[in-house]
Amino acid sequence: MKNYNMANKGKGFEMEVELANKQYERKRKALVQKISTPWTVIRRGKQIVSAFPEGKSTLDFRGTVFPGVSVSFDCKETTDKRGLPLANIAEHQIDYIRQALLMGEASFILCYIKPLDQRYFIDGGVVLEHWDRWKENKGKRGFNFIPVGEMEEVNSKNGIILDYLEPLRRL
Repeated sequence: MKNYNMANKGKGFEMEVELANKQYERKRKALVQKISTPWTVIRRGKQIVSAFPEGKSTLDFRGTVFPGVSVSFDCKETTDKRGLPLANIAEHQIDYIRQALLMGEASFILCYIKPLDQRYFIDGGVVLEHWDRWKENKGKRGFNFIPVGEMEEVNSKNGIILDYLEPLRRL
């Protein structure tokens, strides 16, 4: 039996972000698009018998913020009230954030904490600090998540359902 809840995990939050992206585009503040992971489909005649990702994706979204700043970010969802568990982030995503920041791109994570019903912006530099500390202290308590206190809450503002660009303006 398939677990459809797991298949759609985070979709509601991603839909919010996609709506914000459309609002940013209409206001000519940003052009940000969802990046699809390419899939290989195995067929038997017309029937699909299997499908799997062709490779590791980068981050969920990429684009440009006016006046020409490149951005890349991923959306994460958690039920942990303390913050974002680092296990929710894939190693290849960390590698991408690291390279993007080196190239001068603004890279970050948007996190939805379900029990708090709050959305947060986590700067890529903060993500990398916590990731590196976690890797250095594997197995030790307290190193396996990014605490809420180090995130910036994101709300509806300026006619945007989720104004995640506001924290970028302060960087």
